[in-house]
Amino acid sequence: MIPRVIHYCWFGRKPLPKLAQWCIASWRKRMPGCEIVRWDEDNFDVHSVPYTAEAYRLGLYAYVSDYARLWILHHHGGIYLDTDVELLRPLDDMLEQGPFMGQEQPERPDGDTLHCALGLGVACEPGHPFIARLLDHYSHTHFVSWTGRLGDTIVDITRRMLASEPVERLDDGIVRVAGFTVYPWPWLCPMNYFTGQMDIRPEAHAFHHYAASWVISRTQQPLHRRLSRRLKALIVRFFLV
Repeated sequence: MIPRVIHYCWFGRKPLPKLAQWCIASWRKRMPGCEIVRWDEDNFDVHSVPYTAEAYRLGLYAYVSDYARLWILHHHGGIYLDTDVELLRPLDDMLEQGPFMGQEQPERPDGDTLHCALGLGVACEPGHPFIARLLDHYSHTHFVSWTGRLGDTIVDITRRMLASEPVERLDDGIVRVAGFTVYPWPWLCPMNYFTGQMDIRPEAHAFHHYAASWVISRTQQPLHRRLSRRLKALIVRFFLV
């Protein structure tokens, strides 16, 4: 059984912005029977694995959350939401179907690829095998590579892992894969990140506001800024962790 608790992460010691407060208030309104648990530096060890230690030293806290949410779900189960996810209606009907994930719209159509983004909303019982696989991947990798390149996003990693799993296709674009019911984008992410276009349909349960705290804007920075960032990343990887 999936515990009726909503988890969220907030690293960096800064106050919650207005958007996050608004979204968390929507969780309380739509899921009044759920406990809400905040995870931060006081109850999660940000230096528990090299990946989180390096991301934290660089101030890229969304990447710390990528690992933390997996650890939390693996050990405690429940629902995880990013702080820029507003609930539009209760999630009870989704929870009744068991563990779930949501998809977002890709930048361009690419066939049957599943574009699952765990921050949109993910729920499972403790010890779920697929979450354990993702957690193991992060436990054995660095955020900063030998060349100073920063790590892939959780969307990229999840997409690659799901690609090797058999998919059962249900009605209305819903699929079952790796022990999860995966809902198409209208359910949890009715805004297109790349175009800003909104398409809110009757099945919409949540709205992802895309605060985009993971964006690093590497290609838009001057070359010397990008080289400086890479040098800092290498220093963090090899001298500070």
